[in-house]
Amino acid sequence: MENKKEEKPDWKMIIGMALFILIFAVVGGSFWRMVGKDAEKVKEEEARAEAEALTAIYLETGEFLKMPLFADIENGAFFTAEIPEEGIYNRNGKLIEGDVLEIGDVVKIYGSGIMTRADPGQYTDVTKMQRVRRADLEETQEYLDLAEERYGTGD
Repeated sequence: MENKKEEKPDWKMIIGMALFILIFAVVGGSFWRMVGKDAEKVKEEEARAEAEALTAIYLETGEFLKMPLFADIENGAFFTAEIPEEGIYNRNGKLIEGDVLEIGDVVKIYGSGIMTRADPGQYTDVTKMQRVRRADLEETQEYLDLAEERYGTGD
């Protein structure tokens, strides 16, 4: 007769694998929770930037030397701003290479919100500019008339 030894389960291996799976689940869960929190922070920052963005209409004053100028649609304040080096985004959020603003373009301007006290004010830290629509002729002309009245021809 052959001695058959009954194989006993290797409890050390079973416990080790269970611990490995448990540790993997805890680490994986922590990772996904961290990713979710980061995504939420990004959404909050985007919402804050959207709330702080200025909506303005692009104008130019001056007969010969054109002065680029923006008029804040909410309060009618005039200011200048540099177009970001990367360019202007269209209303769909696509960056258009070599795009330029035209009189009557309504844009959202994102940045620090810091405006100098000069007249016209200067928005010094523009991070993004996005065209949202074209103003109608009456709206554009109203702001152009106010700008000419306030700043003259500039020439």
